[in-house]
Amino acid sequence: MSTESPVAQGHTRRARLFRVLGPNALPIAILVLGVIFAVAQPAFLTADNLIGIVRQVVLIGIMASCTTFVIMTGGVDLSVGPVLAFGGLVAFFCLNAGWPLALVIFAGTTSGFAVGLISGAVIAFAGLPPIIVTLAALSIVRGAALTIGGTDQHLINSWPDYTFIGSGMIFGVPFSIFIFAVVALVMIFIQKRTPLGLLVAAIGDNERAAYLSGHRTRLTKMLVYGISGFGAALAGIIQTAQVHTAIAIYGPFGTELDVIAAVVLGGTSIMGGRGSVARTLLGVFFLGIVNDGMNILNVSVDIQLIAKGIIIACALGLAARGN
Repeated sequence: MSTESPVAQGHTRRARLFRVLGPNALPIAILVLGVIFAVAQPAFLTADNLIGIVRQVVLIGIMASCTTFVIMTGGVDLSVGPVLAFGGLVAFFCLNAGWPLALVIFAGTTSGFAVGLISGAVIAFAGLPPIIVTLAALSIVRGAALTIGGTDQHLINSWPDYTFIGSGMIFGVPFSIFIFAVVALVMIFIQKRTPLGLLVAAIGDNERAAYLSGHRTRLTKMLVYGISGFGAALAGIIQTAQVHTAIAIYGPFGTELDVIAAVVLGGTSIMGGRGSVARTLLGVFFLGIVNDGMNILNVSVDIQLIAKGIIIACALGLAARGN
């Protein structure tokens, strides 16, 4: 016979319910929202719209996949928006100089990787807080993008091989979706099958213990910020290829918030240690479904922002109660 009071039993039952629902909160939320939007507007479930949802989240998805490791170490990268713009501009100027496509892509992504490495080095070796370092990088990189590119729109119309990256189709599916899939699979493989994935989690759990165990924690932190910068620059290349222009103001304020929201919605702890690239993808698609559903229902932008914030807060709260 239980000696718990009815109130205590009620708390126990609720705790068990949250433990069951918490890990599955995001898939349940995606399913529920999908049903709601499909009932309200049957066009939501058409193949073209579903492909459109995935295409819309390609940029955030690539950046979120590559930033998951940063947040798993207990850090944050606020510079992804300006790095996106910077990578796209570097690619444009390389195109304009007549470089081969492979070198153009290499130069663009390497510029983002280098920015990430520099931020990571300052964080790892100088011991400065990631939020301060990457906030400074946000300003510096945006200023650098404006310096080299100005405020002009640089048209990209004469390089069909390059524009194919963002607007080409293979078997009716945008090529950018295939790039997103490859990046996500590579990041999942790194997390699950390489020492880097284990070390990232160890640093997030207890960086001091990982260091005393002989691991190169500083170099690892540098590398994860480099990966984050690489993902942002790659997203910038895809965006410039989609819209056929490069401009220094791409990746506006709020881009980094969407990236962080997708990662945290996927269950990655903002305090570090726990996370999953695969579940980050769920966070990405959740945001994509919310945005697309409200667009297809013609919800005004101001109401969209309010509703999006409430939905994200509820999903995060339920997930947190389950942990």
